[in-house]
Amino acid sequence: MIRKYEACILMEPALDPTSLEEEVNNISQILTDSGANIIHHELWGKRMLTHPIKKKNEGYYYLFYFEAAPDGITKIDSALKHREKILRSLILMKKEFPEFTKNGRSES
Repeated sequence: MIRKYEACILMEPALDPTSLEEEVNNISQILTDSGANIIHHELWGKRMLTHPIKKKNEGYYYLFYFEAAPDGITKIDSALKHREKILRSLILMKKEFPEFTKNGRSES
C-alpha cells in the first residue's frame, strides 16, 4: 500500500549552493533507491534554530513530498541519519499533499 509522506531535512549551514544541490541530489537518490516517488521538493532556506543542534545555531531546511510503501520508510530514515551533512530529519505521513503554486512553493 502506497502512502504519502513529507520529509523535513535540516542540513549544515556552511553548505555552499553547489554542495547544497549535491546533498539534495543524494537525498533524492536515497528516496528513489528505497522505492519512493518524489512528488515535490523545495528549499525553505537558511533559518535560525531555537536551540543548537550539533553545535550549530542555524541550518538549511529542505522539504520533500513523496509517495512510498511503509516498509521503505525505515530504510530511508536510517540512510538519512547516517548522512554527515544532515543535522536532523523528520518523516511524517500525510493524508494529502498541499497545493503547489506555479513558483513551486507550497501554499499551506
